[in-house]
Amino acid sequence: MYEVKTPAVYIHERALSEPTCSRRVDRLMHGIESARPTEVVDDARLDEAAEEHGWSEMVGLRTGEIARPGDPIILLNTFRWLEDEEWARLHEAYPRLRHYYLSGNGAWTFRNGEATLRTQSGVCTNAYELHAAWGCLHNCDYCNVPDLLNIMVNLEELVARFQELVEGNRWLKLWKFDNHTDTITLEPEYEASELMVDLFSRQDDQYLMMYTKSANVDHLLELDHRGKTIVCWSLAPDTQSRLIEKNAATCSERIEAARKCQEAAYTVRARLSPIVPVRGWQAEADAMLSDLLGKVFPDVITIDTLKWTEPTRVWRMFDKSLWDDEYAGYVDQYAAMPPQERPYPILPNGKQLFPHEARVRMYGLLVERLPKSGRSSPIRSG
Repeated sequence: MYEVKTPAVYIHERALSEPTCSRRVDRLMHGIESARPTEVVDDARLDEAAEEHGWSEMVGLRTGEIARPGDPIILLNTFRWLEDEEWARLHEAYPRLRHYYLSGNGAWTFRNGEATLRTQSGVCTNAYELHAAWGCLHNCDYCNVPDLLNIMVNLEELVARFQELVEGNRWLKLWKFDNHTDTITLEPEYEASELMVDLFSRQDDQYLMMYTKSANVDHLLELDHRGKTIVCWSLAPDTQSRLIEKNAATCSERIEAARKCQEAAYTVRARLSPIVPVRGWQAEADAMLSDLLGKVFPDVITIDTLKWTEPTRVWRMFDKSLWDDEYAGYVDQYAAMPPQERPYPILPNGKQLFPHEARVRMYGLLVERLPKSGRSSPIRSG
């Protein structure tokens, strides 16, 4: 796992109540250095800690707005399964535990494709998304993770419940894990990869897709995935990968990690998402695609620009000096307009940050590069 230097570590007492959880805590703690003594907490004390650190005030903020100075505060916790009335009483008693799975809720979420089409001006399929943590050791300016990494350690119980969910929803063929964190940064000590890959290796026609910006993949290479696990890299050109996606692997390191997994017979995918238009992004994107397609055969490449971002908040998230003048100009233009007067599909009238024509030009440059490789990877817009 990554080396972690954190201001504080909290361990929920539930995480120490069962031997497999306690052993996982011990393994993770070997890689974590804390500036102050580790504290074991119950719900009441965790609610107090949430107030002390202002985690509730971080809800809705982007990571760049929070300006996290280093590694996040670590919480080792467990998922639990309560009835609706029990959750309501718990959250009434400890309101700050509603967020970031602090109370032990949120093991999976359901994405309603019909609602997405109706409310978000987009097309999505229905899907369950599987989770093991909230927060990340990566520190990407555009993300929505706080100064907190809440890691669930009751993975054996979690995977058993995932299996029930998978078997009860055979209509869903692709299961995403995990878009609220990057579990690969915690491996092999965490063991989520081993457990999840094993679960899906035993499914007839259902597949696991793991997301990452990491190069920490050696633990994956010997797993018996039986072709049922897809590893999807979020890729970014050099400047973005180093200066905006802080603590993540560089662009070239991610591509090399993808090559390793491809050699280990994993299906690999690439998400060029979100594309942040820094100065010189065109040349950097060309170099990235040349490197990627010279080493890896992604079966799907997804491209998408930065979106879901309120223009008036962009320069709280990003260093403007890194940005291409044209795209920075769009941000300034829309930030100066009353929100309801912004043209569709600029937020809040849609979900975009840049006008359609600018996004088409950006996509066009990327798509034009692909045929030079002689590859036939399907291209999707995110």
